[in-house]
Formats: sequence, structure tokens, C-alpha cells
Amino acid sequence: MMEEKRPMHEDPSILLLTGFMGAGKSTVGPIVAARAGLPFVDLDDEIARAAGASVAEIFAGRGEAAFRELERAALRRLLDDAAPCVVALGGGALLDPALRRDALARACVVHLTASPRALVERSRSAPRPLLDGDEEGSAPRAAPLPGAPAPPDREARVRALLDARADAYAEAHARVATDGVPPEEVADRVLRARRDRPILVPLGSRTYGVRIAAEPFASVADAARALSPSAVFVVTDATVRRLWGAPMGEALAAAGLPPAAVVTLEPGEEHKRLQAVEAALAAMIEAGADRDAVVIAHGGGVVSDIAGFVAATLLRGVRWIVAPTTLLAMVDASVGGKTGVDLGPAKNAVGAFHQPSAVILGAAQLATEEARAFRGGLAEAVKSGCVGDAGLLDLIEREPARVLARDPEVVGAVIRRSVAVKAAIVGRDEREGGERAWLNFGHTLGHALEAEGQYRRLTHGEAVSLGMVAMLRVGRALGVTAPDLVARVTGLLDRLGLPTRIEDQPVGAALRLLSLDKKRRGASVRAVLLREAGQAVVKELSLDQLAALLVAAAI
Repeated sequence: MMEEKRPMHEDPSILLLTGFMGAGKSTVGPIVAARAGLPFVDLDDEIARAAGASVAEIFAGRGEAAFRELERAALRRLLDDAAPCVVALGGGALLDPALRRDALARACVVHLTASPRALVERSRSAPRPLLDGDEEGSAPRAAPLPGAPAPPDREARVRALLDARADAYAEAHARVATDGVPPEEVADRVLRARRDRPILVPLGSRTYGVRIAAEPFASVADAARALSPSAVFVVTDATVRRLWGAPMGEALAAAGLPPAAVVTLEPGEEHKRLQAVEAALAAMIEAGADRDAVVIAHGGGVVSDIAGFVAATLLRGVRWIVAPTTLLAMVDASVGGKTGVDLGPAKNAVGAFHQPSAVILGAAQLATEEARAFRGGLAEAVKSGCVGDAGLLDLIEREPARVLARDPEVVGAVIRRSVAVKAAIVGRDEREGGERAWLNFGHTLGHALEAEGQYRRLTHGEAVSLGMVAMLRVGRALGVTAPDLVARVTGLLDRLGLPTRIEDQPVGAALRLLSLDKKRRGASVRAVLLREAGQAVVKELSLDQLAALLVAAAI
């Protein structure tokens, strides 16, 4: 039986609506609460009730610092109580980093966005201390009469505050646009984000959520609209476009974002070349792309790598969304911002770190993935368990038949736990200066074997499976990895239908490609070994030493 009993899309208990004043939190919140069958809490009302004074009176009489202290205390009470509810936060409620981290860990945080002009219009007839006061703690100006023009400096003040709060607002599980959208429709999008139970990749101003979506195409459209793009460009491949292109296009069109161009790639690692990048860039430039465009990667790992590199280089960088359709892409390629293409036999030799704005995983699309490719994706899930989550290894070991049968519950848990491992590691080490190297377990020899076979003989996952077996044996030879762990992981890979007989591989030919490994530093390479299940270690080895160990491992 599975250890994790919660359904894949179970709603978190507390939903926090954040965003600037006038974004629609107090309007949308009651609608969301009513549809979810939860109580609604307006945090400003709670503060006023506890203080016996309105928010404007607190600002005027005690100043902003005193108000923020009351605000923090009120929010902490709600989080500590943990009672299911929908909460409309004040625009500055999550500015405190410690409180924001706590809220992100214990609730689903959805950021409602709107343009500065819309925010000014919505706040026109209400007193807004932060917009109307000349400085912190000063008495607000009188509210303008209905119909009177807003004070000329209000929009400038809004823009300044938005800039100051940009990093805090970016740290949310999902973003939902409210400009020109009826509150009922905004509520639908908020509830969809809540059902998706996003996993956060915490990177400050570049934070994004990974949503395991029950309605993936609608969730992609929601994420795209929240970015207010000037145009949307879809990068996909011929197979995915045939199977899933229509629902993606329909969802984007329904959100008012019909793609300006759809770039269709040839499927397969052998086509992950600079020529594909150039063709995609040319199509987007020809279609009128500007810096506010958004690229959507709809496909497997090859599509994600190419589309992300296109987004990183188009006009020196535009935003992008990942909508993976394969298990390999869902558990690995879609998260972390590594983009790029192969150059001859050098795997991913040309690329860039370019984080997406959102990742939307549509597990239902796995139904059309070929069995061999699906098994290859499981190799990356096993890798995640090996380096960061021993419980994930336990889960796959207990349920191999259900995993291979693509049981939605167990596969959903495998995806979620794999993504959680990578999101946590990337959040701590975005550019592979330290522990992110753990995610390369099995990839050093794996990439070499993949390239030696011209990217046709082995899939990426098959090559990684063989690479993990090799590095387990290397770890055993170095006294780092216990023999029973070598047998355990090798046996699991074998039960999943992945290749494990490194003895049958052309290791000698592949070793000539070790010098092309991106982790190489001069004449040495960072080898990733397992100390125990769920715990990796990096050991610096010379290329000659590693080659000798790999030759011995293949005997």
C-alpha cells in the first residue's frame, strides 16, 4: 500500500490572496470562499476589529510600523490556527521575509495582479493611506469625490510601491491576472491554482510554481494571461502537436491569447541542434515578437531544452512557460531553468540558465507516451530518490507494477516527490555551484553513452540508468557506497525494465567523450556518488582516475 494517502489534487487548507491594494482580493475572496465552502477572512477587517480602529485611523494615529506589527500578528494567528479558510491579505502583509516563508510553507499563496492604471482606477473612491499620505505615518489626504480625477501622483506612487514589493509579490505559488476579467472568472482561476497544489521553486524575484494540473491546458492559459504578454508563441514537436495541439490552442484562444506562431520541431534528441533554435527564432521574429512576448514549451525534454534556450536568446531574453508532456520532462527537464542544445557529441554544450515563469504538468498526457520513453522517465525519478528522497525510492520499490501501469495516484505521487526534490535543490543552488551537482548522478557516463550511440541507440533515461549503475559501482570501489545499496538500486532499475548491464555497453568508446562533460574542470571532473539512499556526495576525480574506475565497473 502507498504511504501517502492524500489524493493527488487535494486542496491545501488555507488559501491566501495577496497582491497590491485594488487587485481584487476583497472582491474575489468571498466568491472563492463560497465556491470552496470555506469561511472568508479579510485581514484588514480582523486587524481593525482587534485594534478597535479602522486601518486609516491606525495609519494616521500610530504609523505604518505599528500597523505592520498588528498585521503580522493577525496573520500568524490564522496560520497557527490552521483552520481552512480563504484570506484576503493587505498589500503589504507578506513583505516580511520570515512571515512570507512561513505562509508559503503552510498555505497556498495566489498573487492577484493588475496594471498600475487599473489599480489606480479601482482605488479612486477609497481612502488609501499609503497612496494618499505624504510620508509614512502622516495623515492621509481626504478621499476624492466620486467621479473626480485621481491625484496626479497616485499612479507614480503605485508604480514605485510595485517596484519595491516586486520580489515579495513574486514569491507566490501562482499568479492570476484580474485586468478586464470578471470576478467570477478570476475566482475560477484561483480555485484551479489551489486544486493544482503548486510546488514552489524559491528564487526571489524569479520564483515560480510547478502546478500538477487536473486541467493542464486551462492552467497554462491562466499562467500565460497572468504575465500580460504582447504575444504568445508555442514551441512543440510534430507528435505532441498531433496528439495535444488542438486543446492547447483552444485554451489559449479562449483566454484571448491565440498563438502568434506555433513552431513545430522534429521529435528526438538527434534534432536538438542549433538549427532548430535558429528556425524557431526566425519564426518568432517574423511574427513580430517583442520583449513582452511569452514562449510556451509544449512537449518533452527536447522541446523544453530548445524552447527555453529560444526564450533565453530571443531579443536577449523573454519569459517562458513549460508544459511538459513526458514523464522525463515532468520529473526533471521542466524544472530548474537549464536550457540548451547539443553540439556534435557534446551533450547540452550550448545553452543558458533561464528560469521559466511557470511550469504546468499535465499528467493525463502521459497516457499517450510510448512505454520505452515512460520507463526512461522513471530513471530520473529513481535518481531523484537516490540523491534527495529515500522515501521516494521506497514508494517506487513498493509499487513497481502500479508505476509501470501508470496508475494515476502512484504516478502522481512519484511526480510530486521528484519535483519537490529538484525544486528544493534548485532553490538552494540555482547555478550548480554546489549541491545541484547531485542531480547529475549517473549523467557523466550516461551522457557519454548517449552521445556514443548518436542519440539513437539509447534514450536519455536508459543512458542515465546505466550511468547510475556505473557510479554505484565506482562508489563501492571507493568505499563510499555500501554493496547492499548498489544491489538495491540496480535491482529496482531492472524491475522497472531499464538497462543495468553496463558490461554490455561500449564503455571504452564512450570514455573518449568524458572530456566533453560540462562538469569537467581542467583535467578533473566532479563525480556524484551515493553515500546512502537519499544522500549524495560529490568527489573530485581526475579524468584518468574516473576512466579507470568506470572500466573496472564495466567488467
